[in-house]
Amino acid sequence: MNFVEMRRRHIAWNIAQNPSTISIHRKLKQRAGGGYEEVETDLPPITVRLFISHNQLPQEVSTTAGTKHTDRVYSLLANENADIQASTTVIDRFTVNGESYLVRNVHPQVVQGVVVGYQVDLERVN
Repeated sequence: MNFVEMRRRHIAWNIAQNPSTISIHRKLKQRAGGGYEEVETDLPPITVRLFISHNQLPQEVSTTAGTKHTDRVYSLLANENADIQASTTVIDRFTVNGESYLVRNVHPQVVQGVVVGYQVDLERVN
């Protein structure tokens, strides 16, 4: 067995220890004429593992529109086939167990130049 296959099996085993099925709702900004338009889509469900990754305290963010409570202590682990994105033009979010999460960063896990999975930083938003 090569290292790529071994790492993929490790990720699959890890996800199987505490799996959660999520459906990502994607908001995509794409060029339209002289500006941008927002296109919203729901992606097919995927199985991931949610986990606590940091010991940060929840924050209260105040904007002109109001106040929201955020919590950036959560992450998720997904296999190499997951379609999860975070950029200036893509906003991915999902709800699981009554909690809403926003994808902040996506870190590909790479072995020998091959993506074997993704570790994703999340922000829990109330």
